[in-house]
Amino acid sequence: MQRQEQGQEQSQGQQEQKLEREKEQREQKPERPIRLGLIGCGDIAVTRHLPTLQAHPDAELVAVCDADRSRAEAAAKQFGVPGSVADHYKELLAREDIDAVIVATPPWVTPVVAMEALRAGKHVLCEKPMAVDVETARQVQATERETGKRVQVGFTYRHGPLLETLRAWIRDGRLGSPLVFRLGIFDEVWDPTGNPEHYERIFRTMGHGSPSVHDGAHVADFLNFLAESKVASVDSFGLQTRPEFPSSNYDISIIRFENGDVAKVEIGWFLPHFPKGEFEVVGPLGLAVFDRLEQYVSLRTGTVTETVRLDEDWALSCFRIQLTKFIASIRDDAPCVPGTEEGIQSLSLTKTIERGIRDRGRS
Repeated sequence: MQRQEQGQEQSQGQQEQKLEREKEQREQKPERPIRLGLIGCGDIAVTRHLPTLQAHPDAELVAVCDADRSRAEAAAKQFGVPGSVADHYKELLAREDIDAVIVATPPWVTPVVAMEALRAGKHVLCEKPMAVDVETARQVQATERETGKRVQVGFTYRHGPLLETLRAWIRDGRLGSPLVFRLGIFDEVWDPTGNPEHYERIFRTMGHGSPSVHDGAHVADFLNFLAESKVASVDSFGLQTRPEFPSSNYDISIIRFENGDVAKVEIGWFLPHFPKGEFEVVGPLGLAVFDRLEQYVSLRTGTVTETVRLDEDWALSCFRIQLTKFIASIRDDAPCVPGTEEGIQSLSLTKTIERGIRDRGRS
């Protein structure tokens, strides 16, 4: 028995030495880039994802895909993609030289593509929202667990020092409690004659849910990230400013959280002019402001004002950090943050808002 225990100890020691040597070798030898394919070559892909992929040292863009082949070819030419161009995502999923895919498709298409990618052995970074209903989002989560591959949901703008600083101020009690979150997002200018392609795309998107489901995904994630409390109740009102719109295009919601915090949220699409969007947190001890255009967060408590500014482009920095975290999750075989659970939480809140708008419209 004693000899056996010594043998086990020697074997364990040898194993630990082997693991340490392998770790040293990995640290000395740079890891190869993660090879990615991009599915969907619309505006967000061309203006954000592709420049980020091109500039990232740990990412290698292998191929691009779009149902409109000419759009995929234009993106490949613009960004010098050395691999093939495809007009069906299954062509990318069949390739063995692709480790992961970025899915930048409409949200009613995204879950189908994401699940097939997972089953094909690819990790997935998908644009928000991850689906247009919670049941389908849960199917994506179940597929992620079944396959062992990773899904990161593209709540891009939660990443980086500005929002992290704001959360630290809240967690440290600098604003006191309860808090009032004042958030407003206004986007997608109504210009049917000047930009008919944009008009048709957003009109079609509204057929799958109001702006609260789409742009509201970011707002819901901000609230989940900052309030860190379950939702207690939601009271919502939607305004349809033109009768031909398939859903409300201006939504207002009051959200109460179990910890006593309250959020006032406005989300507007398809108006010719918009007010400046708000992002403020009001508490009994002070006021915090997140100015996304000027790229800073500030805290006012009494006579003291603290400000943290970002020296680089906020949006591009968020996309870079998002991709860096995705690659790290793949290499470390670690859960993505934000992942499918955060995606489901956000979607649950936006669908609650949508139901409230619909029920109020019937009454």
